[in-house]
This record gives sequence, C-alpha cells and structure tokens, in this order.
Amino acid sequence: MGLAGWYTAPMFQVTEAALDALYKGRVDSGHAEGEVMRLISQGDGFGFKLDSPGMTDLVYRHNGQEVLLVASSLNRTMGHLRMDVVSSNGKRSFVLERAER
Repeated sequence: MGLAGWYTAPMFQVTEAALDALYKGRVDSGHAEGEVMRLISQGDGFGFKLDSPGMTDLVYRHNGQEVLLVASSLNRTMGHLRMDVVSSNGKRSFVLERAER
C-alpha cells in the first residue's frame, strides 16, 4: 500500500501566542529542568499538570524550551483543536477552538 493509503490523524495545534504564554509561565514559576506543563482532559474541559515527557508525547517548544506535552492518546481525541490564549481584563486564559485546516 502506498503512502496515500495511510490514515493520518489530525495534529493538535498550539498558536505562537499560547506557546509564548506557556514559556513565560514556565520562566515565572521557575519550573525545574524536565518539568513541563501537560495538557490533560478534565471533566468537560481541559487543564494542566506538571509532568515529564514520555516516549509517545507530542512535545511543543518555545525559545528552545519544552513548554507543553500532549499525550498521543489525547491528540487522537483532540487533534482537531487548536490551543490559543486570550486576554480579558488583564488576565490571560487558554482556550481550545476548532482548528482551521
């Protein structure tokens, strides 16, 4: 079977603004080397926890630093989404929205 026959799952996307916010959060919090924010499913939404990269994780970097981990299993269910950051009343929040393909 040629490559055209392979199914390719959509890839979870992260905007540059979100990567920058995650990077700044890492620097401001002084995370130890190897401690990276992991995207986790939480109820009807999502959250973060500090973790170390696993072998099958998608690893997102900014300014040469690992800033976000997404498990391959989470990518399969959330691969059609994109993480962005929005500001409201001086507070930054991460949001997930449908990715434009």
